[in-house]
Amino acid sequence: MMRQLFALLFSFFVITNPSYGQEIFGKAKNNFRNFAGKTTMVVANSTDFTDLSIVDAVKSGWKISPFEICTLSDFEKLKTDTSYYFLMRVDGKFKNEGEAKIEYLTLVKGGPESKKGISKMYEIATLPLQAIGDESGEAFFFIPAYIDIIQSHIINVGSEILKAYVGNSFYTNRIDNAGDKKIIFDKEDLGFELDPAEADTLFRKKVTIGDESTVEKAILESAAETLVGFTISPKGNSSGSYSYKLIIDAETHDLLFFRRHKISGRLPKGFTKEDIKRVSIPFRK
Repeated sequence: MMRQLFALLFSFFVITNPSYGQEIFGKAKNNFRNFAGKTTMVVANSTDFTDLSIVDAVKSGWKISPFEICTLSDFEKLKTDTSYYFLMRVDGKFKNEGEAKIEYLTLVKGGPESKKGISKMYEIATLPLQAIGDESGEAFFFIPAYIDIIQSHIINVGSEILKAYVGNSFYTNRIDNAGDKKIIFDKEDLGFELDPAEADTLFRKKVTIGDESTVEKAILESAAETLVGFTISPKGNSSGSYSYKLIIDAETHDLLFFRRHKISGRLPKGFTKEDIKRVSIPFRK
């Protein structure tokens, strides 16, 4: 029920600008230097396992501001108050989609704009979390990394406002400095057949094409000098929807690569050939 309420209340992704969903970090109107003086409210349902995972990750990893846990009812009462930021899950639906396909983790700022609708609230960051209806629990492994990614973005913008205006490109281009590490992919996250010999050539034998457990193990153990690739895509028939591709550092949780593409017969879910060629460049230098 709470997820359905979110889908009704939030309209971040029911949009007319098709490029909007490509940006995971909002354009900063200020440099967040006062963020530490505000309280971050984590909107959670105490009976939902994903929400509980978010709460646990915040309790263990949120360092940059005070935080409290609140309900959806609390959010409705507090959303106009500029003293608060709100971290929560939302269902996202693009204009060309008949129904929401992806669930996101978003951080927004409270303010009077919320009286005009939640979509008018100032967005700090929105990260694709999992497919709607996905009960595998795979997203749980990445939630602590998401918490760190959001905090790192706020700190980065606080130190250099320009980073808020270059958008995702700043984070995508960070893969260029990763060639001295090894990288792991779940074979199910590849949208094409990658020959092992070709993979070794592209990544100079610093790549492992494993399964879901291989990626999860690296994340859980904070494997040193290791990158992990993963994707978030809709379930079932998803032509016309979007597949998100991310690469993070398993040890530091730095976001090094972010792209999305519209799913079609030519481009199925997962990392594309173009993505893999782009990511492999620094490994061949």
